[in-house]
Amino acid sequence: MQRVTLFHTSKIRLVGLGLAAALLIAAAGNSVATFQAATPGSDLRPVGGAEAVIDLIQGNKTILWSSLTGSVTNIRTVGWPTDDGTHQLGGALTLVRPTDGEVGIVNFGEKPMSMTFNIDD
Repeated sequence: MQRVTLFHTSKIRLVGLGLAAALLIAAAGNSVATFQAATPGSDLRPVGGAEAVIDLIQGNKTILWSSLTGSVTNIRTVGWPTDDGTHQLGGALTLVRPTDGEVGIVNFGEKPMSMTFNIDD
């Protein structure tokens, strides 16, 4: 049977606290802004204050976005699921890593179901 001393237990707790603090600091530097549409063909609406982080101008086949707080590291766009008459098909998924993290354009064939912006504050 292995004997655990108080010193050994304290050392593990300190390492765990240090790791937790490092993860918290790393997470504090990133934020996420999500926009969702209520129905197919409708405009995206901000979720949970996303409008304070990303400004969107929506067209029929494009979205112009600009970051209000930091550099956008990637954008995830999800399309509406479709049915071809025989099979239920999932919605298209697009991941984009913008060349300019402050402003950009997303082109699509039809209005998406959701867009999620990852921002490095």
